[in-house]
Amino acid sequence: MSSLRPVGALAGRDVRAVLGSAFGSGLAAGFAALSGVLLILDLRGNQARLDTWFAALFVALGLLAALLTMRSFAEAERTGELELVLTAPLHTWQIVVGKFVGAVVVLAVMLVCTAGCPLLVATMGSPDAGPIITGYVGLVAVGMAFVAAGLAISATTPNPLVSAVGTAGVLLGLWFGGLLGGGLTGRPKVVLDALSPATHVTGYLRGTLGIADACYFLSFAALGLGTTALVLRWRR
Repeated sequence: MSSLRPVGALAGRDVRAVLGSAFGSGLAAGFAALSGVLLILDLRGNQARLDTWFAALFVALGLLAALLTMRSFAEAERTGELELVLTAPLHTWQIVVGKFVGAVVVLAVMLVCTAGCPLLVATMGSPDAGPIITGYVGLVAVGMAFVAAGLAISATTPNPLVSAVGTAGVLLGLWFGGLLGGGLTGRPKVVLDALSPATHVTGYLRGTLGIADACYFLSFAALGLGTTALVLRWRR
């Protein structure tokens, strides 16, 4: 348990730093506003269903993760905080997990800010609760994977802007690569479908939880965290 205390302390400090700042408050408000706008667009068809709304939020998570993680290492290096963290008597895995948990907690808080949208739809009709529940499970799974990827990119550069743009570019590229694969055949289609997050959220949108999809996002997150650890070990 003592080895987990630094993880909790590092995560808690990051959560307080983000949510207690104008940046964090503005990001939460902006994400909540975006979810409201997407809901209005989704309800123009007068249907009490939210699959299109969730699908749009999955894409928005790529941008949110990029903005959250750009401060994790890139901003910390610019301010000199990263040097203190790397020279502290902490294992590399404690730093990586602490940063990851902190970013995921902040992301979860921002997802909670969108809960009013399904509640509003429930007052207008009788939406199926299953896809709503699995939709939020999917948002958490996708968010964790995207945060891990963002941390890996943030650890490679001292420039927060480069980190944010690089993360958004990689995640959106992977996402739309799957959509591109829908128009292809043969091996290119198989490869793009396997690599793209877009092809692994269909079950969440339809109200089902698949083991293959869960394993994909867990592997995605593990790869991101492993890459982050390797970069930090090299820098230490």
